[in-house]
Amino acid sequence: MVEKMSTASSTSGGRPGSTGQSGSRPRGPAAAAARVSIDPIRVLRQHVLGILVSIVIGGGLGTGAYFFLLYFFPMYRSEILFEVRPGLKEATEIGTSAALKGDDIERIAKTQTKLITQRDVLEEAVLDPSVRSTNWLQAEFIDPQSSQPMAKLAADDLEETLWTPVYRDTNLFSLSWSAPVPSDVPKVLDAIARSYNRKIKQLDDQQFGDNESLFEDQLRRTRHALQDLRDEIQGFIVAKGITTLDDPRFSQTATEVDQLTYALTEAMNDLTSAESQYLQTAAKLEGTIEPTSEDVLEAEMDLSIHGQIQLLETLRAEERALRERYHATATPIMQIEASIRGTEQQIEAKTKELLKRNLNARLRTWSTETTRLKSLIERIETDLEEKDERLRALASDASLFESYVSQRELLERQRDEHLQLMNSVNLMKLRADAGRVRQIAPADLPRIVSFPQPEAVIPAGVVLCMGLYVMYIFLRALTDHRVHTPSDLLVIPGTRLLGVIPDTEEDPTMPDSAELIHKEHPDSVLAESSRQAWNAIWRTMSRQGHSSLMFFSGMPGSGSTTVLSNLALSAAAGGLRVVVVDANFRKPRLASVFGIEDDSAIGLGDVLTGSNSIDEAVTSCDGVDVMSAGTPANRVYESFNSQSISSLLAELRSRYDCVLLDTAPAVAAGDALVLANRVEALALVVRAGQEERGLISRLIGQFGDTRAEMLGVILNRPRQTAGGYFKKNYRLMAKYTAIED
Repeated sequence: MVEKMSTASSTSGGRPGSTGQSGSRPRGPAAAAARVSIDPIRVLRQHVLGILVSIVIGGGLGTGAYFFLLYFFPMYRSEILFEVRPGLKEATEIGTSAALKGDDIERIAKTQTKLITQRDVLEEAVLDPSVRSTNWLQAEFIDPQSSQPMAKLAADDLEETLWTPVYRDTNLFSLSWSAPVPSDVPKVLDAIARSYNRKIKQLDDQQFGDNESLFEDQLRRTRHALQDLRDEIQGFIVAKGITTLDDPRFSQTATEVDQLTYALTEAMNDLTSAESQYLQTAAKLEGTIEPTSEDVLEAEMDLSIHGQIQLLETLRAEERALRERYHATATPIMQIEASIRGTEQQIEAKTKELLKRNLNARLRTWSTETTRLKSLIERIETDLEEKDERLRALASDASLFESYVSQRELLERQRDEHLQLMNSVNLMKLRADAGRVRQIAPADLPRIVSFPQPEAVIPAGVVLCMGLYVMYIFLRALTDHRVHTPSDLLVIPGTRLLGVIPDTEEDPTMPDSAELIHKEHPDSVLAESSRQAWNAIWRTMSRQGHSSLMFFSGMPGSGSTTVLSNLALSAAAGGLRVVVVDANFRKPRLASVFGIEDDSAIGLGDVLTGSNSIDEAVTSCDGVDVMSAGTPANRVYESFNSQSISSLLAELRSRYDCVLLDTAPAVAAGDALVLANRVEALALVVRAGQEERGLISRLIGQFGDTRAEMLGVILNRPRQTAGGYFKKNYRLMAKYTAIED
């Protein structure tokens, strides 16, 4: 945020250079307000006391609301706890399953709470005799004509007011309800629980009955199928004349088939390998793939090339001996190198010839082997087909008989399973622990008020009251267009912050007045802030080559005269030759700040009319030369449009390092806008809490179209937030200055 910038760094922010080209810059209050941002921390700090008061008031209102509700609208709550149980996986289990996972518990609990709050359950509970005597039903849901309960309307009310929480990390969920009369609560809850338990029992009985009917039907069909299969097996045995059946898997024919199958597999593997070797050898001859190192080594081991290899080794040994005796370009070395190259070429050519010969021989060998293996595979397949035919004939009858036996065993197992399922269903119906949910206890008579609760009502009053107050202060901050802090200035397009001059009340040194603070209280925060602001201004003026600067304000009382006087003293203390000129002919005050009588002293007006010279109009005070506004008779406003003002300023620039002008407020008079075309630089002084952003934006746009360069804005007398960054800096400045070396 802007308030978190140091004073020195804030003076160097913004856009350097001239703001004269304002054609593309938004102007007017609307443009400035559209870009305003609010620092919520600053706003809250400014209203800490009001927030504390709103908290106290909210606490009081909350306490009053608590006792009011407690007396007129008390509510009593009770609940019925239900437990989610693992249930039984099998009807013969001694106990229930060990545990349920958290997700399973939550899913089951939420399912049961939906069942509890179903319309039929609630309407049945409303018609329960115990509920008909409750004040809740008699007061609101009894038909005056028939004196009968209005079950649907009462069920609607229960749907809205029943609470079915699921307790995390437990197996519990509950049915909770509240009413103004304590005795009504357990009656209604117990009636709903009874209606829910009856519905669960009906659903379970219906499910058990459906399962029992299904299992009986399946058992009947299985018994009929088993009897039919037994009759078919008996007919097959009689028709085939079967007395015994050996397993065809262990017959002599099966053994021969296994042997032929193994031989066929080996032959096919050998054929695949031989074909692969044949293709690789053919590819090597064609040049598609390179011969392997084994192929090359086989060619090099041939006796016909062995002598040439030995000759090459002899030549290389002779070359090494010659290199020890002669230099690299000697004739013997050149000759021996030629002999080596010739021998290497002969060896390479011979190797290629032998390699081709070996590959051709190998290709013929693999071709012969492939032909032999194909013939062998044909013979094995013929024999295997004959053996398979005999084996199939042998196994046909055995396979069919085994199929009959397998079907009979399967049907017998199905019959036994159906009988076991029917027994389990009957046993489940008898076991009380088969259910997944059980009610732990009936509802208790509530003795403590459940609503209102002080820990909820009182904080709600505090939050409501404080929230309304915070909304009010933020709404007021949004609608306030005045400049209060540096952040309010920097949201205005084209604005550069030159410095922040605090109010005297913000200065921990507590000076009596802000005028000539650099002289009266040089160690004050105001004096240090003026120094920092002047350093930023002078750096910019030096960089741009300016020596004349006009200070102006928008509204009267902005403090431009006081700011100018303190900056002039800071410039003079830095060794600059400074002259200050009071160009405010309406209400001159600059001379009186330096102890000079405004109405009697010769000044600017007298010089412009030619009555006096510059030397006569200038008075030195505290290292600063001061030119007052002049005698009242010679304060002619129209002289600002004459050439004499330009000549005067040119003369002053030649004599001084810095020429500072003070003018009338721009809103009250047009003098500042006229003089802006006579000086080189401008600085706008803004009084915090007085001038609006729209006015500042308009002034920057108007003065940006003049010849002078708009250096930026000096914020005067801002009221800093309690505990804010700038206020801490002010205390640090004062504390550091007070430390003795």
